[in-house]
Amino acid sequence: MKKLVHPLVALMILALGAFIVSPAQAKVYMPATGATFNDPNGTRDQQTVLMRQIIEAVNNVPSGSIIRVVAYSFDYQPVADALLAAKKRGAQVRLLIDSHASTAQIKQLRKALGTGTSDGSYLRTCKYSCMANKPSFIHSKLYLFSRTGGATRVSMNSSANPAWTGVNKSWNNTYTTVDKTLYDANVDNFNDMLPDKTNTDYYHTVESPPLKEYFFPRAGSTKNSDTIYNILSDVGCSKTGPKTTVRLTTYFWTSARLYLAEKLSAMRKAGCNVEVIYPDGSGSQDTIYPEVTAELRSGAIDTWNTRPNAGLYVHNKVILIEGTYQGVGGQQLVYATSQNLTLTSLRESNEVMLRIPNLPAYGAYLGNFQQIKSQSVKIIGSAAKTTEKTAGVDSASEKRSKKAPKDNSPDPDE
Repeated sequence: MKKLVHPLVALMILALGAFIVSPAQAKVYMPATGATFNDPNGTRDQQTVLMRQIIEAVNNVPSGSIIRVVAYSFDYQPVADALLAAKKRGAQVRLLIDSHASTAQIKQLRKALGTGTSDGSYLRTCKYSCMANKPSFIHSKLYLFSRTGGATRVSMNSSANPAWTGVNKSWNNTYTTVDKTLYDANVDNFNDMLPDKTNTDYYHTVESPPLKEYFFPRAGSTKNSDTIYNILSDVGCSKTGPKTTVRLTTYFWTSARLYLAEKLSAMRKAGCNVEVIYPDGSGSQDTIYPEVTAELRSGAIDTWNTRPNAGLYVHNKVILIEGTYQGVGGQQLVYATSQNLTLTSLRESNEVMLRIPNLPAYGAYLGNFQQIKSQSVKIIGSAAKTTEKTAGVDSASEKRSKKAPKDNSPDPDE
C-alpha cells in the first residue's frame, strides 16, 4: 500500500521547490582568466578588485589542494584570514615572503603555518633573495592554486603584493592563467627558491604558446644579457613606414640600467613613438634616478609622472609594443613583469615576467595605460609645455636626497 503525503507537506514542497538546487545544478566557481587591474582612485570595489580575486580563489580551494604564494610584502588582513581558513579546512598553504619586514599578518601566518615543511603548510623567508648572497629580494608576486573551484593548475602573475599599498596607493595588474605548463613552471620556481641557495645563473624561459614566462635572476655583466634591453632591440622603428609605438610603465629606475633609457631615446630618434609612465618624487619617493630623467628629457620621450596625483604611484611594470617586432609588422605584445629597472632586479632578485601576445590582453593593458596616463602629469616630451609648474614636477628628482634608495634598496613605498 502506497504512503500518502500529508497535504500540508505537499504544499510546503511545492512552495520551496523553486529554492531547491541539486548539486549538479549548483554553480561551480571558475577563476576569470586574463588581465585584471585595480584603480587606487576608484571605488572601494575598484581598489580591492585584485585582492578580492585572490581571496575568492583561496576560498574555493578544497581540502587536500595546495595554495602557494610568493610575495615581497604582506599586510592585507583579509588575504591572511582567507589563507588561515583554507588551512583549517584541510588545504595546504605554502608561503615564500621576503624578509625585509615582519608585519602582524606575517607573524600571524608564521605562527599558524609554522616554518617547517613536514605537514605541507609553512611560511618561509630567505636571507636575501632565495638565489643570491648579497642584498636582494623575493620580488615575484605569484598566487598558485593546484585546484580552486572547477579549475586546476591556476597561476596569477601579479605586480600586486597582498598589501594595502596595492589597494589604495598604487596601480597594479594581475594576469590569470589556467595552464598546466605555466603552473608547473611556477611550482618548479617556488620549489627552486625553497633551499635558499645561491644561483644567480637561474635565468630560463618556459613557453605555453602563445604565452612565454621568464624567470630571474639572470647572470651577466652587460646590456646584452638584459632581457628587457633585448626585447627593446627587437622592436622595428621607421621614419617612413608604419609607426611602431612602445609604452613602458615602471616603479623604480636606477642609473645602473640607464642604457634602457638611452635605448628608448635611440628608438624615438629612429622613428618609434615612445611613452613612459613612472612615479617620481622627493625623499623616500625618489624612485627614478636623475640620470634617467635627464636621458628621457634629452630624447624628448613623452613621459608622465603619477606622484603629483595625491602621491599615488604606478606599480605596474609593463612594456607594450604595437607595430613591428622581430621584423614582423602589425604585432601587439604585452610584457608584464615584477621586475623594476634596477640592476639588483635583473642580477640578484627573484623575479618573473610574462609575454602575452594576443589582442584581448593588449587592448586591456593599453586601456589601463591610458587610464593611468589620464590621471598623471606630463613632464617630458616633444609636446610638453615647459612651464614653471610643469618643470617643477620632477625637479626634486634632479637633486638626489641623502635618504634616496640605493639600487639594491627595497621598494620604499611597500
